[in-house]
Amino acid sequence: MTNNLIELDGQRVSLKGEMVSLTGLWKAAGSDPSKQPAKWRELPSTKEFASHIADVVLRKSEDEIFTVARGRNAQTFAHWQIMSYARYLDPAFAVRCNEIVRQHMEHRLPAHTDFPSELVEMIKRTDGIVRMLAKKVTKIEHVAAFTITVEPKKRSAA
Repeated sequence: MTNNLIELDGQRVSLKGEMVSLTGLWKAAGSDPSKQPAKWRELPSTKEFASHIADVVLRKSEDEIFTVARGRNAQTFAHWQIMSYARYLDPAFAVRCNEIVRQHMEHRLPAHTDFPSELVEMIKRTDGIVRMLAKKVTKIEHVAAFTITVEPKKRSAA
């Protein structure tokens, strides 16, 4: 699993696959001791939300949506669906955090690029055409696979 860093309010926040460092978010939001990741995880509302995400959305155990590294560089990681922690820290921080983390995970460019708008539109149209053609090719492949696997009836000698 690759470990990437994003910068959020001047603080580096680690991402590991679909996991986000809650410790990094906590530091970026100002490190309020009363809002540490471990304390947030103990709240009944957090447990209920994490259980729902684990069971219904991800179909994983709660152990798989949280990872805690202990020791000198202790960190708590959580699946990105658990980004409600950022809202617990500060609502305005949560908005910035959600946008930056999702852009990074989706490998999207930020809206404030220096590309001409015509180029961006051309890329969007090309992407749409490619997606449409990929769906059509998939349909054709399914039909072709069915046609190839169906054996014709053998005619009896009359």
